Amino acid sequence: MNEPVTVTYSLEEMFSRLENKMDSNQKETNDKLKEVTQKLDKQSEEITTIKATLQAQQPLIQKIPDLAEKVGELKNWRQIVFIDLTTVAGGVMGWFIRGGTLKP
Repeated sequence: MNEPVTVTYSLEEMFSRLENKMDSNQKETNDKLKEVTQKLDKQSEEITTIKATLQAQQPLIQKIPDLAEKVGELKNWRQIVFIDLTTVAGGVMGWFIRGGTLKP
């Protein structure tokens, strides 16, 4: 009923195998940690580049309202010029219709 348990391996051999497994697991863990660290460093560099780009563009972004206002002013000038050109073209066409003379 209670048979004695026999160990077929020596304790030294078992400890050696356990140490080897622990060493291989430690190596795998270190390799993965290095890989994660490298990826994190790469991400940090990319974030730094993005921040530098945004800071370089910040003055340009701040100028957008001024540029929009200037475009609006130019749009008004364009309308004024269009009205003037239309008036001149209408006057010239009327002049041609009347015969192209300066008589009223």
